[in-house]
Amino acid sequence: MFDRIFRVFLVLLPWSVLGSVFLGNKLGIPGINFFKEIFLVLLVLVLAWDYWKTSLNPSLSGGRRWVLPKLDILDYLIGSYIGYLVVITLVNGLWLASLVYGGRYDFEFLIAFLIAKHGSNLLVGSVSQYLKIFLLSASIALFAGLLVRFVFHETILLHFGFSPNLSNWSFGGTPPIYHGIDGARVKRFQGIFDGPNPAAYFIIVYLGLLVHYFRTKKEYHFLIGIWSIVLLGLVFLTYSRSALIGIVLGCLALVVFSLRTIWRKYKKESLFVVLFFFVLSGLFYLRYEGTIDRIILRSGSSQGHFDRAMTGIERFREHPMGQGLGTAGPAYRYVVKLSENPIYGGEIKNTEDYYIPESWYIQQLVEGGIVAFVLFCAIMGTIAWLIFPLSPTLFASFVAVLSMNLFLHSFESVYISLILFLILGLFVGKRKGKN
Repeated sequence: MFDRIFRVFLVLLPWSVLGSVFLGNKLGIPGINFFKEIFLVLLVLVLAWDYWKTSLNPSLSGGRRWVLPKLDILDYLIGSYIGYLVVITLVNGLWLASLVYGGRYDFEFLIAFLIAKHGSNLLVGSVSQYLKIFLLSASIALFAGLLVRFVFHETILLHFGFSPNLSNWSFGGTPPIYHGIDGARVKRFQGIFDGPNPAAYFIIVYLGLLVHYFRTKKEYHFLIGIWSIVLLGLVFLTYSRSALIGIVLGCLALVVFSLRTIWRKYKKESLFVVLFFFVLSGLFYLRYEGTIDRIILRSGSSQGHFDRAMTGIERFREHPMGQGLGTAGPAYRYVVKLSENPIYGGEIKNTEDYYIPESWYIQQLVEGGIVAFVLFCAIMGTIAWLIFPLSPTLFASFVAVLSMNLFLHSFESVYISLILFLILGLFVGKRKGKN
């Protein structure tokens, strides 16, 4: 049962936005956005039942009355992180809404990681089999996104319940059919996802898993190379600066950690890649020479990001131990009523600029203070350390995503974060088996 639920979950997650918007907004089915949490609860219940059943069977439990998961450093770090966030939230007088919505964004994906890690013995297939399931579903979702952009055009999304208010998302509403850039006549690629930045996040995760899956299948390398170039082109068409920076840093991290292997085995291939990117950069410059400041630099947008980040840093300095879940980042919209809550008086405190620091790491500092920040970084660093020998390309994607979160709240895209951390947990849980 655990295995079947896990497989279905991997199939459905790439279609989360399209399905939720269509079923929730178009057909009016209530609570459809929480299908992900229902799947996680089902996985937890089945996993708990397995431990309970094993405890009741002396031949399986070795005579022990209780059979509990074997814990390691990651379990203790994640448990400490979640525990501290819960405690500091209660200490600050915040209750159910902060815990539920703050937890959904801040650590639901870590709970998914633990479920996959400790439930890996109930997953009968190899890692590659589960990657194949996800990649098939994700490839179809990306192909659907290509059709939306280049064949049917974004207006087709109106029939699925997306918003016609271009580049304008409002809390409680549905995603617009596409986003643009002020002062530049461009459509940012988002496919069937809820925005260009989430689309870039999804593609980066997908790319790392795709290359890992086909790494030993040499007969497919040329086709995978062409498809990878298409995907990188789509990332560029999202015009997500954080994604482009993330890809560069992810690739640099991979090169640094793999320098000896690259020098010994892939000198020619590396030279080709370097030349290819030089040519691509030249073509990019020629194509966007007159508008590069409006498309990439975007001084107004960059200044807004910087100002919000500085506001977040100042909030951390005022409360170095943290203000609790839901006091920063996307969850604040469910917790703080700006027009009604007198606690947050003053001009800046009644605007989104006060609550969205434009960085997942600054969000950690505001919500959980220095303790949660250090624990979060330790968790991410430990996962990256464990993943590198198992899958260098997934490691590169993971570093790219962590880098994106320097400038965005990328982990707020719950469905993509669940994909990433379920698969990371699968790799870590099965690391002694066949990947």
